[in-house]
Amino acid sequence: MNLLKYVRVQWDRAGAVVAAFLGLVVLIFGYLGTSDTEYIAEQIPYVISGGLTAVILFVVAGVLWLSADLRDEWRELAAQGDDLRAFLENEAANSGKAPGRRNG
Repeated sequence: MNLLKYVRVQWDRAGAVVAAFLGLVVLIFGYLGTSDTEYIAEQIPYVISGGLTAVILFVVAGVLWLSADLRDEWRELAAQGDDLRAFLENEAANSGKAPGRRNG
């Protein structure tokens, strides 16, 4: 059950792994189809369908993985901002000043 919970939380990383795996499968099937024939005219449909589909799936996998990394970075940055805000409010409460104001 932990796997389902992880997939639910990290849906973009799970999608990236699935897209990369499907890209690899499509690439292998395209190669197997190409290797069965000697004539270039018969190999071109396999190269186009297998190779192009695999490239698209690999790009989708990369974009999904990058999206997950960016989401993690934004979440961490927001947590650091909250920590800084709480620290500044605590310092202001302890010193008796409003946050962000200086004595000039």
